[in-house]
Amino acid sequence: MVKIRKSDHILEIAYSCVRWFLLVTTSYVYLNYYYSASQSLSLFWSMLAVAILYMGTTEVALHFTSIASSFYRTVTRLGVVMDYFSFIAIIALTDGTHSPLLPIGYLVILHASLYWSFRGSMVATGMIIIGYCFIVVLVDGGFRIDDLPRHFFNFAFLLMFGFIGGILVARERKHFVEKGIFENLAKQDYLTGLYNHRSFQEHIREAISSKQPVTLLMGDIDYFKQINDRYGHQAGDTVLREIGSLLETSIPSTQGRAFRYGGEEFAIIFYTDSQDKATELYHVFLDKLRAKVFEHGKDAFQVTMSFGAALRDRGQGKSELVAAADKLLYEAKTHGKNQLLWARTEGMK
Repeated sequence: MVKIRKSDHILEIAYSCVRWFLLVTTSYVYLNYYYSASQSLSLFWSMLAVAILYMGTTEVALHFTSIASSFYRTVTRLGVVMDYFSFIAIIALTDGTHSPLLPIGYLVILHASLYWSFRGSMVATGMIIIGYCFIVVLVDGGFRIDDLPRHFFNFAFLLMFGFIGGILVARERKHFVEKGIFENLAKQDYLTGLYNHRSFQEHIREAISSKQPVTLLMGDIDYFKQINDRYGHQAGDTVLREIGSLLETSIPSTQGRAFRYGGEEFAIIFYTDSQDKATELYHVFLDKLRAKVFEHGKDAFQVTMSFGAALRDRGQGKSELVAAADKLLYEAKTHGKNQLLWARTEGMK
């Protein structure tokens, strides 16, 4: 879904650039080829002011707000409506259905299909045709017999474009969504919702190659086998799922990421080379884990975890970093559990 939003965002930026180009172009065409001294420019200047105001607002939404914000969604979707009325106004000012700017209607159809796929494409096509008919009556002076073939083919091309364009956009968006789903299935752990071991390997390799500061924590659930033996594997799955959720909600995406490394083992990458900062982020999760009570029938229990942590030294590769953290995790498990061990530091409860 995020990829779709980013793709739509790029298209919106492209549409914004096209709008500015058309604003200049249509203003030039109208003032040089269609405006006469007997006409008033008040309507034109009013329309131009509204267009600049909306387009300026769009620029703010595109470049200074989050794509997930309600302001962004409102402004970008309102753009389809604004584009439609702008199209009608432009055609009305530039010789009606004889206007050389008539193809702008195809852009309006494409813009609608961007958000509402085939249905949006066909609704926009219908609205363009209705607007076209009003232009014929109000500007062209009505449907003349000599112009019927031209109107017929204009309608036919609009319908074909809306139909075929809507199908193509809907199909491509469906494929895009399916591709994203398959990619997530390949990278995401089905039980915990965290990214999986494969993603961990890719992520830590990319972080190291980009010279990003990295602190790695390897964690393991204490006495997990006893939980499965006493309460059953469903209870064990619940523990894994809840810990995955706690990790996901405890670690800001800008500061780190958690992974299910395998079995009851988890990995956390923090984007910092400060032990104090990494420990602070770890304690956000630890506080939530200590407050978590698991229930199974009439029984209630809590779980603890052991961690080994390693700051990446300059020149240290992925394998060496994982091995260092994993060794410390083993020491934490064999020397009391329920602790975080750092290299050359004492365990911290």
